[in-house]
Amino acid sequence: MSLFEDNAAILGNMEANGSDLGPPRSIDFSHVFPDQSSAVAFAREAEREGFSTTVTEIDGEATWDVTASKEMVPTCANITDTEERLDALARLHRGHSDGWGFFRV
Repeated sequence: MSLFEDNAAILGNMEANGSDLGPPRSIDFSHVFPDQSSAVAFAREAEREGFSTTVTEIDGEATWDVTASKEMVPTCANITDTEERLDALARLHRGHSDGWGFFRV
């Protein structure tokens, strides 16, 4: 199954369970890095692209999480395009994508 198909299934399930996917909202894209310097370098680049970021050490795992958030309409195309773009950027800094989410309304 492709990333687009996975995201379509997730969004379809959310909508079937009563979530209104129409209004824009902040969507959080999570990324994992092997060290703090890689995480911070990715966060700075994501911020230059208009994302707000948080950098957090993952307790007991010696890895770092960066959440890059941006307000958008949660369509499959928007989420998939953003997830792919951020994953490519994370890989430049020895990291990778680790999913996305948002508060349901």
